Amino acid sequence: MRIENSKTFAMRSLLVAGAVALGACDTSVTNPGPVQDEFLNDPESHEAIVNGMGRAVAEALNWIGYTSAAVTREIHPSGSTGSFGITILWQRGELQPDDDDLDTHWEQAQRARWLAENGTARMEEVGPASQTLLAQAYLWSGYANRILGENMCEAVIDGGAPQPRSEFLNRAEAAFGQAMSLGTGNLATAAAAGRASVRVHLGKWSEAVSDASSVPDGFEYKIPYFNTGEEGLLNRIQWASNGVPYRAHTQWSTKYEAYYTATGDPRVPWKDNGGEQGDAAIDCCGKVPWNQQLKYPSPADDVRLSSGAEMRLIEAEKLLMDGDMGGAMAKINALRSAAGVADATASTTDEAWAMLKRERGIVLWLEGRRLGDFRRWSENGTPGALDPLEVPGAASHLTQQDLCFPIPPSEQQTNPNVPIA
Repeated sequence: MRIENSKTFAMRSLLVAGAVALGACDTSVTNPGPVQDEFLNDPESHEAIVNGMGRAVAEALNWIGYTSAAVTREIHPSGSTGSFGITILWQRGELQPDDDDLDTHWEQAQRARWLAENGTARMEEVGPASQTLLAQAYLWSGYANRILGENMCEAVIDGGAPQPRSEFLNRAEAAFGQAMSLGTGNLATAAAAGRASVRVHLGKWSEAVSDASSVPDGFEYKIPYFNTGEEGLLNRIQWASNGVPYRAHTQWSTKYEAYYTATGDPRVPWKDNGGEQGDAAIDCCGKVPWNQQLKYPSPADDVRLSSGAEMRLIEAEKLLMDGDMGGAMAKINALRSAAGVADATASTTDEAWAMLKRERGIVLWLEGRRLGDFRRWSENGTPGALDPLEVPGAASHLTQQDLCFPIPPSEQQTNPNVPIA
């Protein structure tokens, strides 16, 4: 059982990362152990520190994006429950506070947050190597906090007591704002897109639309992955369905299976594999067909963090909130036209909301964003039905659907301010 809370775990990781980064300057030098704290104040170390922040965000997204994809049925389990698999609980849609398999999700996400926030504070204190580097650090801080705010049930900051998840979202909003002020070009645009996305969850719709309007249609900001053989650097969703060695999830029995067959929409591609089946029998259904996602054909494929397409859907959602169904559907269909697929149609407000929810699922497919959408729509009583294949019921094989990750055993057992569930 792990015995580190999020702060302890993150601090140790930063020292290790710093030692590796600084040692890389001269491979003939023997690593003497933990790096002295003052070395991390040297501006020459800042690029390595910022790169470490990005790597930590990528690892957090790897874990949370994969498991949340199973719970929201962006993917369907098709095999293993161990390494790169989907546990029996997650297959059923359960994210439970006594599930120690969720420790890693929490630890990786909190590590990413702590590394980014600590690093930006250090750089501000001693003077950054460059304003651009500081902007990138704030951007990673924004994305790390967004992952937490969209996906965690509650916030815990460095050994403190549980708080509403909005604490993470507020931190993300502030960090993205700093990145906008300091950055230029793609950095500033990514920060505006990131801030728009968290303002949606904070209910700041006018401000979200204002940010979104500054992001062009074709803009994308991605986080990199690498096919080096090291598990933490691989795109986890891809590797779990790579075929060799894993066939742990499938598009069988998801809404994307039938939708792609009917439309050929290039944004949600998959293929069957000549009747091949998943790794093993699964709890609901025994052995099932292994229909492989193709959004990420390589374990080195990057994952989008922000896009102009998402911004257009923020604008469309606000139009629906304001009663402008025609304007909202025009935004949706502009995205569909750009993808080369037929327009969506809606004759009622409920149908328009259903199309908005479907289109967000298509645009943000396998990017670790669906769970947060489900939660905010549920909390707000937003109209518009979800597909039967992505909500609990016989069709989806979900027995329930927990819409956030709880504070897990590792934090409960090491943080005296968090009660044991």
